[in-house]
Amino acid sequence: MNAPINHKSLEGRLQNLVRAQGSPSRVTVTPLSNGGSLQAKIDLTNYDISFEIPQGWDPANYARIKKFAEKARIGDTLQKVCDDVALHEVGHNKLRNDERGLGVPGDVQGKEITIDAVSKAMREAGKFSMQGVLYLENVISDVINNLNCTNYSKFNGASMFFAEQGEVNHGRCAPMYETVVKLDIDLWGSKRQRTLLKHYNTDEDRIDEVVKSCIQEVGITKDKKRNLQLLFNKSQWHHTFYTFAKHLVKLMDQDAPELLFGSGNGGKGYVVPVDFDNDGTFDPEKVDDPLLKRVLDNDNMKRIMQRRNQRGEDIPTFVENWRALDYFYQGLASELYIKAETPKKGQRMPIAPVQNRQFDPDRDVLENILFGKILLDEHGKPCFAVPRAYLEHTARYKSSVTNYPELNIAVLDNSGSMGQAANGKGVGRQNIVPWGDNSKYHYALLSYYGVEKALHRMGVGTKTRYNLVTFSSSTEATGEKSYEDRTAIKRRILEPVFGGSTNIDTGILARSAHEPGSVLMTISDGDIQNWETAKNDFKRIIADKFYVHFQIGADTQTTRDLESWGATVVKIGDAAEMPKRAIDVTKGFYQSYTCREAGHERSDLMAGEVR
Repeated sequence: MNAPINHKSLEGRLQNLVRAQGSPSRVTVTPLSNGGSLQAKIDLTNYDISFEIPQGWDPANYARIKKFAEKARIGDTLQKVCDDVALHEVGHNKLRNDERGLGVPGDVQGKEITIDAVSKAMREAGKFSMQGVLYLENVISDVINNLNCTNYSKFNGASMFFAEQGEVNHGRCAPMYETVVKLDIDLWGSKRQRTLLKHYNTDEDRIDEVVKSCIQEVGITKDKKRNLQLLFNKSQWHHTFYTFAKHLVKLMDQDAPELLFGSGNGGKGYVVPVDFDNDGTFDPEKVDDPLLKRVLDNDNMKRIMQRRNQRGEDIPTFVENWRALDYFYQGLASELYIKAETPKKGQRMPIAPVQNRQFDPDRDVLENILFGKILLDEHGKPCFAVPRAYLEHTARYKSSVTNYPELNIAVLDNSGSMGQAANGKGVGRQNIVPWGDNSKYHYALLSYYGVEKALHRMGVGTKTRYNLVTFSSSTEATGEKSYEDRTAIKRRILEPVFGGSTNIDTGILARSAHEPGSVLMTISDGDIQNWETAKNDFKRIIADKFYVHFQIGADTQTTRDLESWGATVVKIGDAAEMPKRAIDVTKGFYQSYTCREAGHERSDLMAGEVR
């Protein structure tokens, strides 16, 4: 039997062992008073390693383990187990002589790959749960990590740890744990280690069949060097982890109370959930694994979706499709060139146009159009006006407006034609975006996300309300939503049901876009089929709105009527141009609105001074 545990002394020893591996990890050893066994884990975001060791814990209390230690000439069994566990935890990141990045899962991208692969296998088996995925991903990571650790240790301490779990659980291991130990021992175990651990096996046929299938399908041989190269080939991790998982998941119909070394599952065993989650996704708010939290971070998910789209990879299994597309479009919108600033105190701003001239689409920007001001061109037809110049002065006003007009985005055309190519380059990649990342619908979505991003950067986003109305064979509206409650809007546009026609229900549109002075945008690539019966109501609806229509492709009777009423129609030849133009128009309106409100405040202030 070992001497009583000196936790501080042990902590110092383990810290030195970890530093000798070139690891930045800080080791802590915490005594426990409630019995049980050693638990350890590494936080792969800061590499801290924590041990929890019960007072009086000693693997040599079990006769079989004590006999094994004596034959292996191990003087301090507790110390040897802790040494191997510390080595194992460091190995999840990187051991001394490893190539850069050899740890498993090692980093955020490694965690993304391994969680995705295991999630896929568990969903296919109908046994998905967040706890189960983390457990199984950690089990497979441990098997791979342990093989590498045996380049630095005989791993007798690890073998004693496995044996102790068998002793604690009444001399027999659960099917999952027995399978994992057999995989470990097959990869690196000595004859003495095999003899020790066979006492805890049930040798059920289904267990041995899972072990055999994992070894054969992953491609494991008796060549240790080759196995290391195979298992640490990160480019093959999705296949490797998926293959292990699709067989191991067959044993997850039974609890596995035995403790793992630690890492992602914190040393805990596995408990079969009351109900499996067949949707198979992770809720970031319920995840306590630090590295997985980084994977699921909003900004990281945007980068993941951009990378996967460019590489032709699929949507990750651990995130819902619509949410993955939301990350994708958020990321694209962030890349758009948007120069939107909230007016500052003392900023010079236009207060009145000096004369007007005809709008020239080749040299004028849309945000300079004087909406509501119509000129006649050389043919006597109505056309847009822009100012020749502005009078300016330095305005002194409050730095922010507390409320802005509602934004109504009406994507008129949800018909199948919106899934067609935006230009002559085809519909684009469809591995992430079902309708193609060069389709007309893709750029309609990006217009929405670009406008939303522009408003956010201007400081307007949280101070306005949002509404979405979609038209195809039927008309549907999300209803007014706040900035924080846009999920319904996003799900509507990211899970579209494309219809076979384009009809507009002006009753629904009128109820949805009812606020005078609000912004109303419509996007279409063709004619509205019931336009003749709907146009009078439509004209009435847009009369008191800041209205703009984006027409992809040729003129239609709708666009001709809109132009005859003096409405703004932005004609788009290549739909890829639409997001930037939508941003410019929206930005121009809200900046102009801010300036008008500031002017009103200035007038009120001056009136107060006169009084």
